Amino acid sequence: WRIFRFPLKKTTITNLELLVLWVIVMIPAILIVTIWTIVSTPTASMEDRDGDDHYVCNTGGFTGEPGGLVFFFILVGYGAIVLLLGVFLSIVTRKVPSQFNESKLIAISIYNLGFLSVVIIPVFMVIQPFNPFVAWILRTLAILYAFTATLVLQFAPKIIGIIFIDKFRNVQNLSTKSTSPSSFSGKSSEFLS
Repeated sequence: WRIFRFPLKKTTITNLELLVLWVIVMIPAILIVTIWTIVSTPTASMEDRDGDDHYVCNTGGFTGEPGGLVFFFILVGYGAIVLLLGVFLSIVTRKVPSQFNESKLIAISIYNLGFLSVVIIPVFMVIQPFNPFVAWILRTLAILYAFTATLVLQFAPKIIGIIFIDKFRNVQNLSTKSTSPSSFSGKSSEFLS
């Protein structure tokens, strides 16, 4: 976004700047999880479910049961803020030249994660007291689907461009030092940004 805001001015974003931005985004999530673990320590307790004894994850620590839900929704709220930041960035970068434009893919990924969260979190909360095993399966499948779908949405167009459209004709030797997007030519160059 910074690069295309001023099209005639040369703008460079270093790897160090990207690392700093990533650390800034990660610090609140790490703090939330660390404080959550200290204050509302997850514990396992034996509970009777359908005539069988099962270990069920509960919230212990200083707060007891409501503390786990409070920290969970704080973490979900922070994740929603990060997703809204992604929505903002995908909106302001929608007119970037197509070779560098991934705003549609990012918007679809954000929609996918948001929709999945809105559906799975309430379903998980309702099913958890009755059948923890089914709730665990739903949560695990939702996580696997979310990450798999996001990775496929981001990388499938590039892989299709290299394998099927360009048929590996313009792939550089992987041992070379420079593999900038400008070194690629042909139809697949639009998929490699």
